[in-house]
Amino acid sequence: MKTKNSESGKMFADLVVVNGKIITVDSHFSIAEAVAVKDGKIIAVGKDNEVKKLTGENTRVLDLKRKIMLPGINDSHVHPSGYGLTLPPLSLTLSYPTVKSIADIRKATEEKVKAIKPGEWIQGFGWDEGYLEECVKDPKRHPNRWDLDPVSPNNPICFHYAAGNTQWLNSKALELAEITKDTPDPNVGEIERDPATGEPTGIIKGLGFMLGKVLPNWTKQQKKDAIVIGLKVANADGVTSITEGALGSNGIGLPGGMGDAETISAYNDLYNEGELTARVNILMFFGESGVQTFKTWKEGIDYIGIHTGFGNEWLRIAGAKIFADGDHLVKSAWMYDEYPGGGKGRLSIPGNTDEERYNELIKMIVYAHKHGFQLGIHAIGDRTIDACVDGFIKAIDEHPWDARHYILHGNFVTPECIKRMAKYNIGMNLQTNLKWETSDLVDSVLGKERSAQDTPVKWLVDAGIHVCNTSDLAGLRRDWKQGVMSAVLRESKASGTVSGPEQRVSREDAIRMCTIEGAWQDHMENIKGSIEIGKLADFCVLDEDILTIDAHRIADIPVLMTIIGGKVVYDANVV
Repeated sequence: MKTKNSESGKMFADLVVVNGKIITVDSHFSIAEAVAVKDGKIIAVGKDNEVKKLTGENTRVLDLKRKIMLPGINDSHVHPSGYGLTLPPLSLTLSYPTVKSIADIRKATEEKVKAIKPGEWIQGFGWDEGYLEECVKDPKRHPNRWDLDPVSPNNPICFHYAAGNTQWLNSKALELAEITKDTPDPNVGEIERDPATGEPTGIIKGLGFMLGKVLPNWTKQQKKDAIVIGLKVANADGVTSITEGALGSNGIGLPGGMGDAETISAYNDLYNEGELTARVNILMFFGESGVQTFKTWKEGIDYIGIHTGFGNEWLRIAGAKIFADGDHLVKSAWMYDEYPGGGKGRLSIPGNTDEERYNELIKMIVYAHKHGFQLGIHAIGDRTIDACVDGFIKAIDEHPWDARHYILHGNFVTPECIKRMAKYNIGMNLQTNLKWETSDLVDSVLGKERSAQDTPVKWLVDAGIHVCNTSDLAGLRRDWKQGVMSAVLRESKASGTVSGPEQRVSREDAIRMCTIEGAWQDHMENIKGSIEIGKLADFCVLDEDILTIDAHRIADIPVLMTIIGGKVVYDANVV
């Protein structure tokens, strides 16, 4: 038995967990039977008969009854505050299978209109035309404002796409936002227009910052409530640590103020009140009305005066986030090769040319790095990822420190770029569950050959890259087990078709991506991410063996218990 104190009689544990299959995720991926916890940290790992010696009169003993225990899940790119706001009564749920068609959305809208006053905004989250019956039957059919106008002529509507970077508006919302046929496209987005008339269709691609001045902000109490809801959902999935995707020191400007500085204050209040049920890392966003420029970036960094590592093991500043491009599904990710039908996308940084936008991005990266910020950059297109890595390398060469910058999403990273990332210790934070959800749709947008290289996990693992696999919990409920299943199988949710089988990874690697690799990203691999002596007692208990169960059933394994610092934050009351 490994123990912190060989004279076990002098140190009784607060909690002893026995009779389990404990997947430690240590460097050898060892399996143990029992664990002892004292003052929120692990003091022993080993066999039942050995660890039981640390049981005293006041020790709680948890018999796992041969169930499986993992380190607590580190979901290192999520939006729990935003997710809580997507749920009723604050917003309509528009995700599959709650809604399966545009007709379903229209019906839900009609019911909401009856319950509110004329002029009040209606928001909804999670729509995805890949699962809307009308769009599936006719690939040329897309959601538009005329679908919503008949049932909501007097209430403005903003429905957020599942990936969060596209909005579906009705005519009343367009009117309030002053978006007309003559409104030019913004620097960081696109107003979709009817090809025959040039009129806005109601689909706004980008970050939706054009709505920032007209959408009503959530109150601080609503944000606190949303955080609590979002973290409880995460706890029920076995999550003990999260990285909140983007909160703004001087206002992220996303619709409804979902990521502004007040949200950070709400997290801080919950910490002071002892109400946090997960360890929280925050990525800062420095922008104005959702737009990031070097000017707003520099002003934000200079003003805040803190950087990566500020805080403690419960609430800390993890770094800062840049939105470098859009989404390949709406052809706004910046690519080297044209999309079918034309266009290559572009960087989301303002500028008149690709060169201007590229140079602005590099300046932002270098400045943040110089001032102590680890960066997570939303980058999907291969050309965008290369640009970000150019910036990382320039920054590291000029000001060396252990920043552990990383690419967020990284769908179309190339083998050549992966080699550069490995050399400079640049990480990857990807979402294989999104590959599972959108695989068939990506086939239709990019073609099967390019789609097969979407989210190339195996290339990254083989190159020695630190890879995190995260849920990106936002408009849709997603969890890490689905990500593990997708990383192992590479199958499509809709059809079961395998896309890029050569990119499959082992279950062990997939589990590391949800635990110890997230801890590495947080600069905290020495205190969490595996079940070892001296580390935080954060655990996730599963009902079935994730290492041996049919891979197609991994996503369905029930989570029985979630423990943080030796205290239970979720209990299905089974063990």
